[in-house]
Formats: sequence, structure tokens, C-alpha cells
Amino acid sequence: MTATYARTVGIAVDHRRSNRSEESLAKNVARLKEYKAKLIVFPKRSGAIKVGDSSKADTAAATQLGGKVLLPLVSTVGSIEMAVVTPEMKAHCAYTQMRVAAKETKVLGFRASVANRKEKK
Repeated sequence: MTATYARTVGIAVDHRRSNRSEESLAKNVARLKEYKAKLIVFPKRSGAIKVGDSSKADTAAATQLGGKVLLPLVSTVGSIEMAVVTPEMKAHCAYTQMRVAAKETKVLGFRASVANRKEKK
């Protein structure tokens, strides 16, 4: 479904937004598929039915909805898993690990160039 077509059938499109995780992308795709399944698109002309338009039986059985179309976000509540805190967990310092990793990344190119110079000698 293109953004232009989505706007014509009542789906709000924000071109600045991007999905940052596979889970949110899957949820959005599922919601759009559910919306499309409930959507009845009437043909512009009574005789010509194009691709994407609903059949004559669907259009004849359609009723006007008064109010908002609600497709709520259904969130699954995960259970909290309790764990025993070990001495290794207490001794671990996440900030130090991140700081060391950032420093290693920063000097990676310099170390590679030094290694190349040593190989050439």
C-alpha cells in the first residue's frame, strides 16, 4: 500500500516516522491488514470495478458507520521473571563496560593503521 493510497482511504501517514524495532513494525502491519480487511472501497463508477475496489455484494451490504473507527493497540502484558542476584552481577559495572567499548571503537582505526605500517616494514 502506498502512502498516497493510504491517505485516500483514511489512514494517516507521517513520512518522518520510522519503525525502530521489528516488533513495532509487525504490530503496525497487523493493524493495517485488519483495517484493510474491514475496509469497503466503493468504485468510482458503478460499472467499472478496478483492482482494490470491493465487490458489488460488499458494497450493497455496506452500512454507514456513525462515529470513530476504533482499532485499539492491543498490548500483551509480559510476566516479570524474578532472578537471584549473584556476586558476578553485583561486581559487574555496565558503565565501565560501555566506556571501555567506546574507547576501543575510537582507537580501532589508529591501531589498524599501526598494524599496516608494521606489516609494510
